[in-house]
Amino acid sequence: MSAFAADWLRLREPFDAAARNADLARRFGAVVAREPGGPRRIVDLGAGSGANFRALAPLVGGHQDWLLVDNDPLLLAAQAGEIGRWSREAGWSCGSIDDVMLIEAGGARWRVRAQRVDLAVSVENVDLTGCDGVTTSAFLDLASGEWLDRLCALLARHAAPLLATLTVEGRREWHPALPGDARVQDAFLRHQARDKGLGPALGGRAASRLAQGLTARGYEVTTAASDWRIGAEHRDMLLEMVSGTVAAASEAEPAASALFAKWSAERHAHVRAGALTLEMGHLDLLALPPGRL
Repeated sequence: MSAFAADWLRLREPFDAAARNADLARRFGAVVAREPGGPRRIVDLGAGSGANFRALAPLVGGHQDWLLVDNDPLLLAAQAGEIGRWSREAGWSCGSIDDVMLIEAGGARWRVRAQRVDLAVSVENVDLTGCDGVTTSAFLDLASGEWLDRLCALLARHAAPLLATLTVEGRREWHPALPGDARVQDAFLRHQARDKGLGPALGGRAASRLAQGLTARGYEVTTAASDWRIGAEHRDMLLEMVSGTVAAASEAEPAASALFAKWSAERHAHVRAGALTLEMGHLDLLALPPGRL
């Protein structure tokens, strides 16, 4: 699974980058700024191969210390390679001392450290002491309401700002439309609601649940659309989306596998003809605690 996950994260990264809301990222960067010259200390939950750091560090700006938290040892191991490649492509120097990566990005210094934590069991044990802000990406829709309540309590205890990007919103619009779209989507959503290790997943309801929980604790919450727009030219991504959708739908509703296979064949024909596009709804969420508005 980890090898597949690394390939999938690499495939989706450019679509994530195009979809992210830069205004919320810049507001987050302004809020977490410390005294002149001091580093911003940021914890990224469910960090995977470090894509959130790579996307946000240039927008946040200034000196930064990042802790990248995940429970997949292969993805944690992949972080150094992915961050190193990204740094070189940007023309920045990148090295390491012990387990800390050091990036010199113009006049900014970025330190990155990985930590393995099973967030399902011990999110409360993530040390936010001295942390200026928390981030996460494409992660919270995998969580249950109970887990999100635990996260809200942890953030509020430390008065930590949160930037949560690319949370699934639930909407998928395939063009051209097919009669089977609604049936496929219904089965896919039922599969999405299964337990992914953090309790029964909320999927498209996660952002609103998180917003409610943090608003009740005095946070100011702002959301913005961060939708994927996958054009006909992105054949590999479209094929991956079709195959992943059909696999999940068939697992949720095996009796309809023949119908889903027919839908898949039609979608593959659209891809070959350069006729298929997909828009997929996501939300970015910025939550600021009292006193940090």
